[in-house]
Amino acid sequence: MINAVPSVSLVITTYNNPPFLEIVLKSVLRQNAYPKEVVIADDGSRAETRILIERYQRIFPVPLIHSWIPDQGFRVSMSRNKAIAKATGDYIVMVDGDMVLTPHFIKDHKRLMQKGFFVMGSRAPLSESATRNRLRTLNPTFHFWSCGLKKPLALVRMPFLSNWIKGKSGITRAKTCNVAFWKEDCVKINGFDENFEGWGYEDSDFFQRMLNIGINRKNAKGMAGAVHLYHPEANRVNAGKNWQMLQETIAFKRTRARKGIDQYIII
Repeated sequence: MINAVPSVSLVITTYNNPPFLEIVLKSVLRQNAYPKEVVIADDGSRAETRILIERYQRIFPVPLIHSWIPDQGFRVSMSRNKAIAKATGDYIVMVDGDMVLTPHFIKDHKRLMQKGFFVMGSRAPLSESATRNRLRTLNPTFHFWSCGLKKPLALVRMPFLSNWIKGKSGITRAKTCNVAFWKEDCVKINGFDENFEGWGYEDSDFFQRMLNIGINRKNAKGMAGAVHLYHPEANRVNAGKNWQMLQETIAFKRTRARKGIDQYIII
């Protein structure tokens, strides 16, 4: 019998990087508790990604859903909104397509679920050379002493730490690379704001609006760790514009995205 967590949907973002996505999917297959489903939020990848997903759909123990939008630039907010709209779980665990999950990842996020909170998970960066090696082997297994691993403590599982180490607050270092939240809270704030195009701050804006409606932040310390594969930084040409929109959200205590998930979901 499949050990699945029925209330959790795992959303994985991706864009034209099948080797990264494959090692992430392999890490999902190693979970000791599966999510209800996995939804790939694809920001316009070419056919190679579709072929990879179709291959894994044949062997996945839970539904593997491909949510694709046309490639018209960096539109990760739209990609995430459409994927979340398709998710049927009450609780969304979201990771980027460069995050290799530890075996207790879904189980830990399930344990951390709490009404009135979103949860930030931790990550251990992997060096460029070690990432190249991993992409050759597609081995999703990591441990504290794995070659090229930075901040390996992020992978040490000590659930009791979450009870007394609080970590960062507000939107400080709040990233969507490893996060979980209730779908109903996401709908309340109208998801990600699609006015954010190009790299930067769409995640900070999302979390700021969560805080603005009274949803608090919880940090997963000693739980729900993942390995962050190395990749070059994205083009930041729109960062200034996006930063200004974030400042407006903070200043005006905005709670809803102006262009968000309500385009794809019946509220």
